[in-house]
This record gives sequence, C-alpha cells and structure tokens, in this order.
Amino acid sequence: MNRLLRSSALLVVTALTVSACQTARNDPPQTSVSSPAPAPKAAPALASPAAREPAPQVTRRAPEPPIDDDPDQLMGLDRGGVAALLGDPALIRREDPAEIWQYSAQGCVFDVVLYAAGQRYTVSYLEARDEASAAVQEARPCLNKLLRARQAAPVS
Repeated sequence: MNRLLRSSALLVVTALTVSACQTARNDPPQTSVSSPAPAPKAAPALASPAAREPAPQVTRRAPEPPIDDDPDQLMGLDRGGVAALLGDPALIRREDPAEIWQYSAQGCVFDVVLYAAGQRYTVSYLEARDEASAAVQEARPCLNKLLRARQAAPVS
C-alpha cells in the first residue's frame, strides 16, 4: 500500500508538472493544492495627522490696509493738498468766489467746495451724494471708496 501511495503521489506531481508547462508564460501555474482563504482586510487605521493628505490651500485676500477716510482731514486744504489726496477731479465748476471739485466713485459723487481766501482757495465744505444726486448724511463711505480707488490705481 505504501508503494501505491508513492506511485499516486508521483503521478500527481507529474500531472502538475505537465499542466504547468502547458500554461502561457505570463500566467501563474495552477495547482490543485488548495491554499488557505485570504485573511479578511482590517478596517483602515486612522492615519496620523502627518500621514494624511494635506488640506487644499485656500487663498485669502489680504486685509485692506487701514485708510484715513475722515472727511475733516480735507477741511482747510488748498488745491494742491486736495489733488495730492484725491487726485484730479472729474469736474471743476467755478462759481466765483468758489470752485466745486467733483469726484466720482462707485455709487457716489463727492463734492469738495473750495472758497477763495485771498489768492488761494481752501476747502470749506464737503458733500457726498448718491447716484440719483440725493445728498447722503455720511460722507465717509464715499470718501473711503475714492481713496481706495486712488490707492488701487496704477502709478504712471
């Protein structure tokens, strides 16, 4: 019986060898020996913060630099001082003894009234209006828009 087992084992090995030779070169040899079932995959462990994918980068706008938008800073300035702060006006209207310099910003119009004081003109009145020409109570938001637009304008 021992001889019969050896012969059977030799026959099985030979059959396996022959079948292995007949498979394609890139196919793995097939055996009739059963292999243990693969172990179930464990749930993925939580990755450490360093091993996680980096969060997408969010580009934040830099905060706007502080700006002095107090309208009182214009009071008493002469033509050169107003032009240095606000640039050239969109319109100058002359009504002797005054000049009205008009500036426009998004959604508002800003009037700077300069009165003659001898040979110079100085600011003595300010007014901000909306697009419909209605006076607004607070001139600061309009002045802020003008100053920010001037700050953002390219320098030539």
